[in-house]
Amino acid sequence: MLHLESQESEVVASATAFLAVLQTERDALNEFVGLLRAEQEMLIRGDADGLIGLANEKTEKMDVLALMGKQRSRHLAAQNLACNAEGMEAWLERNPGFAARANKIWREFVAQAENARELNQNNGLLIEGRLQQNRLKLAVLQTSVPSEGVYRSDGQLRPLRGARPPIAI
Repeated sequence: MLHLESQESEVVASATAFLAVLQTERDALNEFVGLLRAEQEMLIRGDADGLIGLANEKTEKMDVLALMGKQRSRHLAAQNLACNAEGMEAWLERNPGFAARANKIWREFVAQAENARELNQNNGLLIEGRLQQNRLKLAVLQTSVPSEGVYRSDGQLRPLRGARPPIAI
């Protein structure tokens, strides 16, 4: 009987720890979504300096999320469950005492993950649009400069095409 109580206690402790990790992962994902929203606003405004600073923060948060995802996967794998949404659903079914709280956290996590995916996709489209604008501007600049350059080999300004010769005084 004592052995059974010990096993049950371990299961509860394991489920409690897993729930804490899941909650922390959800909170980190919420912060990441906030960074994606800030990135989107900066892209719309054309704030390149702000984007540079945000890039490091995004990378750090992505590293944290990857680590937490690995922890979740290890916990599911240790219970012989798939390391995906189906595995998480199975975990919820196996742990009815934690199901209400865990289900709420998991649903919020899944919704935020979808939100992050959409924001990331939209930000990618904004970036591609900015790149296309810059390519067009660069092409215009490249075609407006004479191919032989502005200066001659002796350092003197090359006369512009169609310009009148200088008047000698």
